[in-house]
Amino acid sequence: MMEERLSLKNLEENFRELTWNDLQNWVGSRTLKRGEDYFKRGRVTNLRIAPTGILARVSGTDEYTTLVTIHGQGQQKEITSDCTCPYGSGCKHAVATVLAFSQAIKDKRKVPTAQSTDPDIMKMKGLDDGEYEEDDYDDPGDTQTRSKKSSAKSTPDNDIAEFLDQHDKEFLKKFVITLANRYPEVYTELLDSARLAGGKVEKLISSIRQEIDNIISEPAWRNHWSDEGNPSDFSRVKSMMLHLFDQGYYDAVTIIAGELLDKGNSYVETCDDEGDSALQISECLEIGFKAVKKCEWPNVSKIMFIIEAELQDEYDLCGGAYEILESIRDKSAWSAAADDLSDRLADLPSSKNSNSEFSSNYRRDRISNFLISALEKSGRNEEILPLCEEEAKITGSWVRYVERLIGAKKYDEARKAAEEGIKQVGQKYPGIGNTLREHIAKLAEKSGDYDSILFLRQEEFLEYPCLKNYNKLIEAAVNTKSETTIRDWALQFLETGNVHTRGDLKSPQKIKERYSKSFPAYDVLIDIADKEKDADKVLHWYRQSYAKDRWFSEKHVQVAHAIAGKYPDEALKIWCALAENQIALTKPSAYETAVGYLKQVRDIYRKTHRTKEWESYVAVLRESNKKKIRFIQSLRTLTGERII
Repeated sequence: MMEERLSLKNLEENFRELTWNDLQNWVGSRTLKRGEDYFKRGRVTNLRIAPTGILARVSGTDEYTTLVTIHGQGQQKEITSDCTCPYGSGCKHAVATVLAFSQAIKDKRKVPTAQSTDPDIMKMKGLDDGEYEEDDYDDPGDTQTRSKKSSAKSTPDNDIAEFLDQHDKEFLKKFVITLANRYPEVYTELLDSARLAGGKVEKLISSIRQEIDNIISEPAWRNHWSDEGNPSDFSRVKSMMLHLFDQGYYDAVTIIAGELLDKGNSYVETCDDEGDSALQISECLEIGFKAVKKCEWPNVSKIMFIIEAELQDEYDLCGGAYEILESIRDKSAWSAAADDLSDRLADLPSSKNSNSEFSSNYRRDRISNFLISALEKSGRNEEILPLCEEEAKITGSWVRYVERLIGAKKYDEARKAAEEGIKQVGQKYPGIGNTLREHIAKLAEKSGDYDSILFLRQEEFLEYPCLKNYNKLIEAAVNTKSETTIRDWALQFLETGNVHTRGDLKSPQKIKERYSKSFPAYDVLIDIADKEKDADKVLHWYRQSYAKDRWFSEKHVQVAHAIAGKYPDEALKIWCALAENQIALTKPSAYETAVGYLKQVRDIYRKTHRTKEWESYVAVLRESNKKKIRFIQSLRTLTGERII
């Protein structure tokens, strides 16, 4: 008894040490708030002390059993949990359990101790029948109980089998039909099996179609905050497709998969369930694609079925389909597929409408990618480069063409194609232009043409001045031994917008900018000063930009970090202003952001040995925002406030 009371005392001491920050570090702020809400709404019941932690039942979408354990103390403290909910651990149910036990300690209420045979303890051990191999909860001195363990222990399956062995066929038939009428899932499972066994395949196929139509008649949705929703359930569709597959009806499964994909894309678009419906449909389609591999269709039909499925797939429903394509090594089938795709590509209209140009080009590129793959697999490699060149002029897919030329070791042609691509689409699609420049740079480096690389980097920097392009410019300048000159030129451009150079350095032509840029370009100048660890320059450009009201707000955080070591008071002003602006928004998400900024304030005060100023500032925040309950709750994690 003394040992048990000591264990309980240690458990209470561990919980008394818990802070709100411990809980947030464990599960995150969102789960912490939801767990606190569950606790306040009285969803925790049957709270007990288990041999390894705190055990409770928490009602949510369902009733879940949760076990929470705290290991160690102080800095070595670790909170762990197990729960029967889908998350399994670190969930809102575990948080609610911690808060319920903490409240019991605070109220000096006695919490009962769970017995070792408690069904919930058995559930947490993963054994639902009350029998277990290793009784961790027996008295260590009770060797008699341990010695009686049987090597052939009873299990639920064994008990059921023993029961069924005792009855004849007629009894079992009636028993099964009774169960089927009582439980709909058992009924449908038996009916599907019976129809297959009786050769009534068409009825089963019709049933699958009806089930799909029933599911997609109403969009699926889920509200995590209220645990309400209208979830979709494709489990019967999957089960029936598996029945058909296992019985060898591969053609039927393939046809159903095609219909499901066609309807599934439209259905998923209407759902708001964080991808749950898409995942279920994908699992059903996986069975369908396995059936494609085994069905009696000609190989070219299999190839085109999967390609068509991939072209239709807008929500990543067709996982595993590519593996089926890779398994088909029939050159004649791939050649026939290439002809089909080539005809389809030729029939596509070229879009003159800028609003639909992107989607039109995207579809052409997807079809041409499959065509290139088909040409490779059929051995018609000589047709690939001409196709890539033609498509580059239509859709702007110059990167693909250039990379194909490089792969064929046609370096001069690749460089010319990249330059042509930049002229054609570089301004319209800067991402493509940048990739093509990278290829030109690599090709120039291969030939030792470092001057061309430098000139290319200057053009790139003028088109989009940023830290990344500045770094690439300086790297190119190192190879031409002009680092100082180029650095001065780049900084001059950022400060004045002047692109002209002095001395022998060639001046690149200023190209039309995709993004309007005001000068001085404070954001880039701050980035460069920060990279060079020049706190004085960072503060200089910050003050200038702030004074002229030409300031990018996301830079505040960067500046505060950059100057904190040398100018802590200036950094404090920034962090406090950021935090107070977020608090004024009166939104829970903004409060979390504010707390992040306030952590920086706290750290600076601590490093400069001004703890009292920090405590005074927090007190002012508490008083001026006392009606903002959510903010006060968020603030608890910052101040080390204990739960009890």
